[in-house]
Amino acid sequence: MKDAMNKSFHVGGSVEKALKGDVELQAVAVLQEAWKITARNILTFLPAVIGLFLAQIALLLLGLQVQLGNPAIFFDAVITGKELTQEIVQAGYMANFWSDVLSAPLYVGASLMALNHAVGLPSKPGHLIKGFPFTLVSIITMLLISSLQGIGNAIFPIIGLLLSMGFSMAIILVCEKRIAPIKAIKISLQATFKKFMPMTAIFLVVLIMFFVSFATAGIGLLWTIPFFFNVKAIIYRNMFGITLQVTSTKTKGNTSENNVLTGHVQSESEQQQPTSALDNETDTTDSAPTPNKDHADDDENDSHQQGSGDTPQNDDTEKGGKVFNA
Repeated sequence: MKDAMNKSFHVGGSVEKALKGDVELQAVAVLQEAWKITARNILTFLPAVIGLFLAQIALLLLGLQVQLGNPAIFFDAVITGKELTQEIVQAGYMANFWSDVLSAPLYVGASLMALNHAVGLPSKPGHLIKGFPFTLVSIITMLLISSLQGIGNAIFPIIGLLLSMGFSMAIILVCEKRIAPIKAIKISLQATFKKFMPMTAIFLVVLIMFFVSFATAGIGLLWTIPFFFNVKAIIYRNMFGITLQVTSTKTKGNTSENNVLTGHVQSESEQQQPTSALDNETDTTDSAPTPNKDHADDDENDSHQQGSGDTPQNDDTEKGGKVFNA
């Protein structure tokens, strides 16, 4: 006979605090932590990022094929500069637009993997598909974001860049906290501009890193793209917080089985690396991640380090819990 007991741990900020600007966000600290966790998880995260990139390229080529009949027409026109008509430019823009929108589920999967990293949990390349349960809502959100950014770019390119920064947390809010797309976009924009200076500094550094990466024939992107996802995950943790929910099941003989829905809990005596139960499909569901409760008890928030990125400790749980998702 088993008795289940659920416990929740909150790491980082909250939606309410983020909207008030009452969160800790230091540009240098975020960039330093992102660099460290990127180095720690690069071997498992990079294959997933490459998978996302290849999917976007495939969708881009498909879009050009549909519009021009042959993607080579676009690339020849761009490289040589000859016959670069308005029709070809428009075809390239639309192909890129729909490539971003339709690859949204994979983008969510990579973002959830980065959330794992932000709370000290590992990830595996196969976790990229954990965004699939959010296929419809992620596509809708990305469609809204990309459309608004396109309008901003048409008015003035800097407006488009600012909107890109302001909307950067929206799709994670939709999937991690189950917030409606339009509301998530609004919250992301308001919270981001409450921390305008540190956010601008962080995104300027990342933008420079992308320019340098392109100057190295794209080789630098192998580091910059995973780094960018981890930067956003740390910002999200510090601003909006992540909830780790643990299910502890006691059985006869005083043994217990632990299922960590959004994180992994270990006792202080355990020195082993936590293992992700995203691969244990029999103990978990395929959706990711468990909604974060905006009205979590303040006592729970105060009992854990905010924005530290460390996995909370619980002496009552058995070693080797299971991760549901980010």
